[in-house]
Amino acid sequence: MASAQAGAPRPGVMWGGSGLRIAMFSESYLPRISGVVHSLTAFASSLRAEGHRVFIVAPRVRGYLDADPDVLRVPSVPTPYYDFPLGLGYTPAVWRTLMASQLDVVHAHAPFTMGSAGAHLARRRGLPLVFTHHTLYDEFVHYAPGPKWLLRLLTRWYVRRYADRCDCVIAPSATLVARLRAQGVRNRIEVLPTAGVELELFASLDPSWVRTEFGLPAGRPLLVTASRLGKEKSVDRVLHAFAQVLQRRDAVLLVVGGGPEEAALRRLSGELHLGPRIVFAGLQPHRRTLECIAAGDLFLYGSGSETQGLVIVEAMAAGVPVVAVNAGGVGDAVRDGLTGFLVPPSAAALAEKVIDLLDDAALRRTMAAHAKEVAAEFALPALTRRLVEIYRSLLPVRRR
Repeated sequence: MASAQAGAPRPGVMWGGSGLRIAMFSESYLPRISGVVHSLTAFASSLRAEGHRVFIVAPRVRGYLDADPDVLRVPSVPTPYYDFPLGLGYTPAVWRTLMASQLDVVHAHAPFTMGSAGAHLARRRGLPLVFTHHTLYDEFVHYAPGPKWLLRLLTRWYVRRYADRCDCVIAPSATLVARLRAQGVRNRIEVLPTAGVELELFASLDPSWVRTEFGLPAGRPLLVTASRLGKEKSVDRVLHAFAQVLQRRDAVLLVVGGGPEEAALRRLSGELHLGPRIVFAGLQPHRRTLECIAAGDLFLYGSGSETQGLVIVEAMAAGVPVVAVNAGGVGDAVRDGLTGFLVPPSAAALAEKVIDLLDDAALRRTMAAHAKEVAAEFALPALTRRLVEIYRSLLPVRRR
């Protein structure tokens, strides 16, 4: 199956001149849908539009063919504990291409097998190594066998060690910078949101189909949540909060996304007697996901493991007030009381603020307008220029 790439070269773009040549390594890439994948494809497309060349090195996915000639796939193996393949980081043809290319920077988007391959390339070629810390990796240890406390310690040690091997670490939020420093990272860290939004895309969204397609009644307030359906996203907290909302107000909830916890969440919705008031939309293409969010009156988010939360910025760009758990980097995106509400990690706290907003249509409209204004701070072109500045600041670096 062939698929067009979001980051594929655009007609008329010429490589060379003052443009940089970047090799990006990622554990996760298309056809998978996630915040990391969207961030990577968006930045790659924006960089290419500015005349830079971007190679993307990622695990091979059986049955998927890339339309983008600068996507280099390496062998992969399925993982029993997670829902995407593990890249082995090496194949002779890919390595020959990377060794022969006139690269300027290596950029790792995860620290594990693919990140190690990127670090090896940077070391061999004497190139600066950048690492974007997208994920709170120690919050994902429930996918691996073994004592969780030990896995957390080992994961933090490994990530700290990897970060200090790099020439620059990019953190999506100031909150994550503080966390990395507390865990012992000594290296240079730059704050750069990974949630680069394409504002023109949001201007063209048409959410009019959403209620009809999913059988959502027109007269009831619509709450939306969207994420990977994994334990670390705490979608169960959203369902418990919604059950409490239904005890006092009438509303419907649309859950957008897929993942290993979907069956358990469907069972939970039955145990909570949510019935027809909740609809699981499944995994949707990016544009349809955004239109689902834009159709909502509120965006509800229960995760406590976000470095920033791309989907939260996207909800604000769509003009939807956010009620979210104040954890990780979420507080760097949501302006509490202005674009939405930040609450402690409890279903009761989420439900209380949802009810407050359902009862105050004027406040919802005011927050929606402010949300769009704040989301403009995350516009992709400006973030891309900042990323290029970081790259160029490292060009004098030559690794030993």
